[in-house]
Amino acid sequence: MSARTCIAVDSTCDLPAQFIREHNIEVLPIYIKHADGHHLDVRNPKSTLLFYRNHTRAKYGRAQSEPLSVEDITQLLTHKLLPHYDLVQIITINSKKSDVFKRVSEAALVNEPKFRAISEGQTGRPPFRVRPYDSMTMFTGHALLVYELVKRLQDDHLPLSRALREIDQMREQVYGYIIPHDLAYMRERRHMRKADHKISWLNFQLASLLNRRPVIQLHKGDTQKMATGKGFWGSLEVLFDHVRRQMAQGLTSKVITMSYGGALDEIKEHPLLVKFRQDCQQAGVKTMLSMMSMAGTVNVGPGAFALAFATDKDLV
Repeated sequence: MSARTCIAVDSTCDLPAQFIREHNIEVLPIYIKHADGHHLDVRNPKSTLLFYRNHTRAKYGRAQSEPLSVEDITQLLTHKLLPHYDLVQIITINSKKSDVFKRVSEAALVNEPKFRAISEGQTGRPPFRVRPYDSMTMFTGHALLVYELVKRLQDDHLPLSRALREIDQMREQVYGYIIPHDLAYMRERRHMRKADHKISWLNFQLASLLNRRPVIQLHKGDTQKMATGKGFWGSLEVLFDHVRRQMAQGLTSKVITMSYGGALDEIKEHPLLVKFRQDCQQAGVKTMLSMMSMAGTVNVGPGAFALAFATDKDLV
């Protein structure tokens, strides 16, 4: 991949900070609007950790995530990315759940003449281009696709066009999962979530009484309940067993991406997670664990867990 080509993501993409840094991935921030005002989620580990430590229901219970405006994106492209790159490939969160893809597309279209004029004014420079791509998934699923794209570009040295064609085939094979920790938080926010009409959020009240936690599946942009477990850890065990069965059948990506809505020290040494990562390693599958984005957490609640894998086999 040329040094003048940039891979960019919005801040909901749950990749570890080290991976983002090592592969020079640019991050488009997302606004977090809360009771005390607003701030930007830029996937900075220190600010994300501070967000978790200071998280209260009073401050963030009605918080909302809001993509950058078209003007904000224009400013970011013009002043931060255009001086350093000729092509910016932006991989966004599922367009059914967020307007990031729509706003990036609008900014690219509206500013195309201006960007062309700026590029033509610099001798020998090709026109500056912005290409948005809808991941059709979110959180860890988003991260898995970006991981695979970077692998093809930087390790396999494929042209961007071919790498994107392969990612396009994998996109429909990505299965993402979320286990909420605080059902009351999600129930209170059910009217604020976009396009979650296929899940009966009202059933969460009964689930809370029975201490059941749903395992929510996202596939090809659609959301549905996959299973339930006894409490958060019971649901996590259900999910891990599900993934083990899929690994036995075969995955199309040798990575499983995971994220947690809190400090990683709270979960990374838990026996269930340790054993699962060991099983993945024995199967030749890499695991990546990151903190969930602020934007993700204000929508699904602190303490939530997300995971994604890719397979072309039927689910078992």
